[in-house]
Amino acid sequence: MLRMTLAASALALSLAMPAFAQNTMSGPSTMKASDTSMTCDQMMAKANSMSVSSTGARMTMAQNQKHMAMLAKQKNDEAGCKMHMEKAMGYMK
Repeated sequence: MLRMTLAASALALSLAMPAFAQNTMSGPSTMKASDTSMTCDQMMAKANSMSVSSTGARMTMAQNQKHMAMLAKQKNDEAGCKMHMEKAMGYMK
């Protein structure tokens, strides 16, 4: 009986773990309704003016997102640039 209970618990936990892990690297969103009309250049300027109060790991992830935004901007991908800048700003919060 104990073995069956443990097996059922292990199965339930293994099925639930991917659901918990889905948003571990996405970071919080700092976008407001007024920010949706901003261009990527405006978002970059806002991110550069933000005060930084994050951990080293979060700042590294923010820098990576900023770099990816710059690459998207070079390819004239405004939506991709804005998406990466939104994530970067979320990590900087």
